[in-house]
Amino acid sequence: KQWYQRRVAITAGGDMPQPAFRDEDRKSNWKSQTDAIDRNARQNLPPYMIIGAGSGIVLYLAKYSLYGLALLLGPGRDKYAAAAIEIDLGTVPEGKNAVFTWRGKPLFIRHRTQEEIDKSKAANVSQMRDPQTDAERCVNEKFLICLGVCTHLGCVPIAHAGDWKGYYCPCHGSHYDTCARIMKGPAPLNLEVPKHEFITEDIVIIGKED
Repeated sequence: KQWYQRRVAITAGGDMPQPAFRDEDRKSNWKSQTDAIDRNARQNLPPYMIIGAGSGIVLYLAKYSLYGLALLLGPGRDKYAAAAIEIDLGTVPEGKNAVFTWRGKPLFIRHRTQEEIDKSKAANVSQMRDPQTDAERCVNEKFLICLGVCTHLGCVPIAHAGDWKGYYCPCHGSHYDTCARIMKGPAPLNLEVPKHEFITEDIVIIGKED
């Protein structure tokens, strides 16, 4: 109790200085620090913007410089478009349909049997949706050469299937005969026959340009 009274007395007598909590000084000090930070940020903002914009421009120019260099050193688009492939037809057995890749698309080469040839020639062309004779589509009657891309929506037809045992697209039910002519279904056109040339009886070049 005496200790408590002595502590109270000392406090009351003013021997111990009381802290002065002056909000004005604290606020002014905080404001000066904040103003300094803001000034620093404002001063550095333009250089940051210039650096950022300059980096973006450099990256943009570098991208198109590399793209132009690739076009300059690489083959031209005309060469890609005119790309031709040579195929040995002796590798395709009679009655079979071989699938190759040409210009990124499936290429069908069908070694037709004599029965398939006769049926295709006997078909009534006048009643077809896209009328073409067998001779117009097959330079060498033994071989049908066409793109394996359905003319409806670009699906890949199945060989030796459908009502005519030529090609069948199961996506929407397009039927083609053994000459790849559309016979039934939504496809508007026959399967495309690419430009080709027979070098020998067994060697053909697909996509050769004049």
